[in-house]
Amino acid sequence: MLHRPLSAVILVSAVSISRVAHAGDAALAESMFREGRAQMDAGNFAAACPKLAESYTQDPATGTLLALAMCQEAAGQTATAWATYAEVASRAKQDGRPDREQAARERVQALTPRLSHLTVTLAQATAAVAGVVVKRDGITVGQAAWGAAAPVDPGDHVVEVTAPGKKDWKATVKVGPAADAQTVQVPPLEDDSAASASPAAEPAGGDTAPTGGDTGTSTEGAPLRTIGLVTGGVGLVTLGVSGYFGLRAKGLMSDSNNDGHCDANNVCDATGLSKRDSAVSSASVATITLVAGGVLTAAGVTLFLVGGPKEKGPSVARVEAAPAVGWNQAAMVVRGRF
Repeated sequence: MLHRPLSAVILVSAVSISRVAHAGDAALAESMFREGRAQMDAGNFAAACPKLAESYTQDPATGTLLALAMCQEAAGQTATAWATYAEVASRAKQDGRPDREQAARERVQALTPRLSHLTVTLAQATAAVAGVVVKRDGITVGQAAWGAAAPVDPGDHVVEVTAPGKKDWKATVKVGPAADAQTVQVPPLEDDSAASASPAAEPAGGDTAPTGGDTGTSTEGAPLRTIGLVTGGVGLVTLGVSGYFGLRAKGLMSDSNNDGHCDANNVCDATGLSKRDSAVSSASVATITLVAGGVLTAAGVTLFLVGGPKEKGPSVARVEAAPAVGWNQAAMVVRGRF
């Protein structure tokens, strides 16, 4: 039995990012919020909702999300508004804002009986086809949701079904504005004769065999190294994003205490409350991206190491990963033995 000891340590540290160079643009967020509210006041909800959504993307504040939910409801997007209000209630509870939480939950309860639903059912023969994919409005519907009544916004919805060796199937259904229920039944899919008439070409001479002598090593894992590099790179970038949002959360909390916006008893004016809302949101993003970055980095290192040329024979592999984060740094330590 041959073993090659290998230890890999990746350390991402000192991710110090200026508050000026950040992923979200606070000024743009404020501008989009004001324009969105102005369009709402004018009754132009089709223009208002995208602006509020962009404001939330740039600065994910709970107050902005609540305004977006109100806009979606006014625009007749009942299912979307229902889901957004539910998210507002959850975030408001985490933020310690019972007033917003109650208002959002009241809207969820009010919209629930008005929701329209769309059910997609598949013929047994279609559901049994390996690799069948069901999409509603371009979004994949998992097998667990087949046959389930899903809340949808009023209007036209497109259902598409594809499967290897079968002809594509597509249907459009119109859903009413209030408490409507529609069902799309997908029939057995027809065979695609064009696909079955083009089998993969086989090399002449029947069975194939590798040429040359057996060197005792294998390069079959080489593609894994490329995947590992890409995955690890994404993980490092994600850790950098985590470091930025950690710094931003700390800075916003500090700002809320400056210039008398919040006192020692945590009683804050409107500016202080806004900054603390943003600080909580940034801290949540920092935590989520830290975990995601750690997982991606560890996966990338594992794939890179496993994908290297290996000597034939049994081997034992072990990978350990440990994330670490601080206000001014984010780190992921990965060790492996192969």
